[in-house]
Amino acid sequence: MPEIKLEHGNWRARVLPHGGLLGALDFGGIPVLRSMASGAHSALEAACFPMVPWCNRIADARFTWEGAMVALARNFLPEPHAIHGHGWQSDWAVEFQGSDTCELAHRHDGAGPGWPWAYEARQTIALSDAGCTITLSVTNLSGRLMPAGLGLHPYLRRRPGSRLRFIAAQVVDVGTDMIPTGDLLPADRFGPFAKGAGLPDELIDHCFTDWDGVAGVTDDLGTIGLRAQGATGLHLYAPDDPAILCLEPVNHCPDGANTGAMTLCAPGETMHLSLRIEASAA
Repeated sequence: MPEIKLEHGNWRARVLPHGGLLGALDFGGIPVLRSMASGAHSALEAACFPMVPWCNRIADARFTWEGAMVALARNFLPEPHAIHGHGWQSDWAVEFQGSDTCELAHRHDGAGPGWPWAYEARQTIALSDAGCTITLSVTNLSGRLMPAGLGLHPYLRRRPGSRLRFIAAQVVDVGTDMIPTGDLLPADRFGPFAKGAGLPDELIDHCFTDWDGVAGVTDDLGTIGLRAQGATGLHLYAPDDPAILCLEPVNHCPDGANTGAMTLCAPGETMHLSLRIEASAA
């Protein structure tokens, strides 16, 4: 499918329907998110991708529901887990396209192996003077309760002097398999982010709980702001790659299907999550 180009004032964005991907987001000609290379198609090279109907990892790609085992595709080999849901690896239909707004839809019929619930996910990407707002929803089209998760996975601009600022209560500890251990760590385990701090020289791939929905990244090019609604957690992914920094608004912690952390969505019910990305120049 051809990419979609959106413009509004100083904002520019590219959208790729396969995966429901944001390919680039610029403000005044300066990248706010990393830009996807021309010809690239993988969500792991995108500027942002949606996570639906679950976020992050489900341990060993399986969980028990109503006494039966649900087996999922191991979609991030060689990892044994299922990760980030279906949306990021599926085609999305273009439901609406304007000069500064587009709406995409992804449908799953619940048949065959894998996620045994039918659902419809919708994603709206809109540019305005205030920034770029991404709204993601999922509607349970099955006849029974569905555990449901929503999240967005933006790759923010990362510079040598990038400093993060956000407020959360605690950090969910994980083992070497990146699955929660059941322990909680202090919110400042990786740095005093509530006051503003740089990134440490270690991998961070952790969910911060009871996030207030606001975050900022400051560097020599300016400031990037995030404002989320419907997200209870902020998953921070900062590997040793100096080009990757992800601040992911999510509505459940990793392995939520096995820990009971996912919200139950009734038949016909719709859940929403939104993220506004703001920017200012230095």
